[in-house]
Amino acid sequence: MIINETCKACQLNKNINLYPADAPAEKVKVYQSRVRDILDICDGLTTPQVAEQMYDLRRELFGADKDYTEIKRYYNKLMLSLLPHMEQQVYAAEDPLKRAVQYAMAGNYIDFGALKSVDENELRNQLDQAAEIAIDAAVLDSFRKDILSARQMVYFTDNCGEVVADKLLISVIRSIAPEIEVTVVVRSKQAVNDATIEDGRQIRMEESATRVIGNGNGMPGNVISAMSPQAMKAVDKADLMVSKGQGNFEGLSGCGLNIYYLFLCKCETFMKRFEVPQFTGVMVRE
Repeated sequence: MIINETCKACQLNKNINLYPADAPAEKVKVYQSRVRDILDICDGLTTPQVAEQMYDLRRELFGADKDYTEIKRYYNKLMLSLLPHMEQQVYAAEDPLKRAVQYAMAGNYIDFGALKSVDENELRNQLDQAAEIAIDAAVLDSFRKDILSARQMVYFTDNCGEVVADKLLISVIRSIAPEIEVTVVVRSKQAVNDATIEDGRQIRMEESATRVIGNGNGMPGNVISAMSPQAMKAVDKADLMVSKGQGNFEGLSGCGLNIYYLFLCKCETFMKRFEVPQFTGVMVRE
């Protein structure tokens, strides 16, 4: 999904004044000029690629971005505390796969990049109402059939905390198809609160997945042409892929691979594209 004018305007609004309060005026002037330069020449790129350029620019001029380490640990721990209840609800459901998909979508709320703030009460509300998320029956049926026939699956994660719900979905997938190998792809570098190898360790992702690997970069979304050789090898071998979050949809949609996208619509572009209110869960296939 190539960046459009609406997304450019969003990137401008997010980044133009995103600098330290004590930054010298001359450096701020340089920063704001270069933000506009990035957006002037970004045609043909995806939004995650543009966002990574913004991160790199701030690091170059002002040093490290905000450290989300403690925030990430908090939400990982919070979601782990809720995991037993989610597991009980999933395995008591008439269709455990559907309920696990719904929880995976609800967990996508934990997004400090797309939202101005993440409210813990709203997160709990999203999880409590996960069973009400509508899923296209044909897409879910296709997903189930692909799970049963696949030998290799790649699961592109998005945010901290959310990865606990991903872990649950992967467990359900492997209960349906015990022989399937699942490679979980996380960010190799920090990108706001996106999941990295450290988050995978904290939530013990390899209790469910076959392996956890980095994507080779710090974009807030995966882009096929920018992945590490290790991640690309996993993609090339995969019969089936799952992509979590808006950023991964922006980076991967249109690539032609067998990908199922799961996310909550959080921004204007996605709400208009899918014609739904904010925080509506969406499951679509490439």
